[in-house]
Amino acid sequence: MSARRVAVLGSTGSVGTQALKIIDASEELVLHSILCRSNVDLLTRQRELYSPGIAAAIMPGKGCPSWISTGPGALREAIEGSDMVLNGIVGSAGLEASLLCRELGITLALANKESLVTGGELLDDFVRSGRVIPVDSEHSTIFRCLQGERRPVLGITLTASGGSARDIPYHELKEASPDRILTHPNWNMGARITVDSATMVNKAFEVIEARWLFGNVPVSVVVHPGSIVHSLVRLGDGSWKALLGEPDMKVPIQYALAYPDLHITALSAEGPLDWGRLEFLPLDHVRYPAFRMVVGAGEEGGTLPAAANAADEVAVEAFLAGRIDFGCIASVIGEVLDSHESLPVSVMGDVMDADERARDRARKVVRRLC
Repeated sequence: MSARRVAVLGSTGSVGTQALKIIDASEELVLHSILCRSNVDLLTRQRELYSPGIAAAIMPGKGCPSWISTGPGALREAIEGSDMVLNGIVGSAGLEASLLCRELGITLALANKESLVTGGELLDDFVRSGRVIPVDSEHSTIFRCLQGERRPVLGITLTASGGSARDIPYHELKEASPDRILTHPNWNMGARITVDSATMVNKAFEVIEARWLFGNVPVSVVVHPGSIVHSLVRLGDGSWKALLGEPDMKVPIQYALAYPDLHITALSAEGPLDWGRLEFLPLDHVRYPAFRMVVGAGEEGGTLPAAANAADEVAVEAFLAGRIDFGCIASVIGEVLDSHESLPVSVMGDVMDADERARDRARKVVRRLC
């Protein structure tokens, strides 16, 4: 059997860099292409180390080497000819890549949650075709737990670490500094996702994503500080099924790239005695006010989830730049959602228009709060 050719989009990010190591260590996977947004220096080192057939950059800046594919066709060039695409692009920009996979009929290992948050209507038939394999640890867990379950399940429970906001005294939370918020208790991630973990917006996006991936199954969330249980499925007889282990994104990345039957290797030697106490807590909606806002946007649908994502991106950027307090992130999202006219989504342009309108509104709210 010939090796599976994998395109890694967002190769310079956290998911992308781990995926490259997994592909390099496998005899059944080969690196078809790498693509980044603008980190040409790291892209160059990756090309030298892993020898992909294509290296591309969306916004490379001046002085970009000629061997890097750029321009409007760079994304399609990176995807075409591959057998599987790992979409590790950060933010709403990942939707275009997911839609290209749908158009070309290429299996999608999806780490870009915004694709389904903002464009679930556009990708629904692709998900139902079985060609979308989730990479987020929570959704990968649910996907694996549902394998072999032919009877309907009663529900899905996503686990959340609670982020850095979990351990900050409530009276200090609204004015917590970016440095404090970016100190995640369990792992190191990119800046935006770390802030989104602290506001629980990231978990709200995962609730929306789970509904697109797994149909009309009730979805709930519990706080699990240890991050050992990576989510749970309640089966039809009331029993529970879960995936456990120390948090390590290489596990769901490898599972997706090898799905359904390529060889996988053990990535950890830890066991139950290493895990400590397994504790579960209810989600505190006072501490995480943005969670309900974003989940509600997903329930209403249309362009409202796209507006929520755009507002969050603008608010998080403003917070990291020191222009607004941490407590204002939820305020920005709430004001944008309250004023947004939700419209049906039938083409990508509907999502992009909503994104633009919401960003404009969010910037105005940020300016007023500064």
